[in-house]
Amino acid sequence: MSKSSKLCRKTSCPRSNIFCNLIDKIVKRPSLQFLGQWGYHCYEPRIYRTLAKILRKGNPDFVELLLKKTKDYVQDRSCNLALIWRTFTPVYCPSPLSGITPLLYVAQTRQSNILKILLQYGILEREKKPINIIITILLYPSRVRIMVDHEFVDIQEDAKTCLVLCSRVLSAISIREIETQLSLGRRPIISNWLDYIPSTRYKDPCELLHLCRITIRAQLLTNNMLPNGIFSLLIPVRLQNYLNLES
Repeated sequence: MSKSSKLCRKTSCPRSNIFCNLIDKIVKRPSLQFLGQWGYHCYEPRIYRTLAKILRKGNPDFVELLLKKTKDYVQDRSCNLALIWRTFTPVYCPSPLSGITPLLYVAQTRQSNILKILLQYGILEREKKPINIIITILLYPSRVRIMVDHEFVDIQEDAKTCLVLCSRVLSAISIREIETQLSLGRRPIISNWLDYIPSTRYKDPCELLHLCRITIRAQLLTNNMLPNGIFSLLIPVRLQNYLNLES
């Protein structure tokens, strides 16, 4: 078998990955008799080390598979299996006190393809202060991705896409908070960043269609049905895609 065919087979069959098998072991393992004990101490360090590698390499397929396998635990941030809320230490910031969540890491590195998946699962909508993610996308130093051989132009384009995606989730974006950061001397990665945030998120009345999307997604989110619940709704495919942030 050639190298290219092996690579194709490896990337097209993520369910055979060792990391996913590890998640399966944890999810299917019965709970312990003693309250307050998790019992998966031998697995946990390997999970978070591997999670960090997956995010650094920017593999959307594995991120989505991880969310699918652990989505039942997302509503409880204190649950050890709510992996998307667990902090990890990126390779560029070795201090054990500087752990960040996967969403924040993706915002720092402007990985728009992975950010889209996280948003589809309602991760930004669960944030207490979503504006912090937008500020990170705009103002975080770009050197992190330059370290892994990404062109600055590519990072800028990804940042623009990230802003557009966030605008599909939120009904309002505080431009004042962004401008406050700029007044402190911070420089945005995109000079014309305001062009990528609709005026209906900070100045003009929000579109009725967008408000309907937010309301429906909020109801699905409450019942932990994002994004799969969208496709069980008896509505045209075009509207399903709209709810799923495709447009």
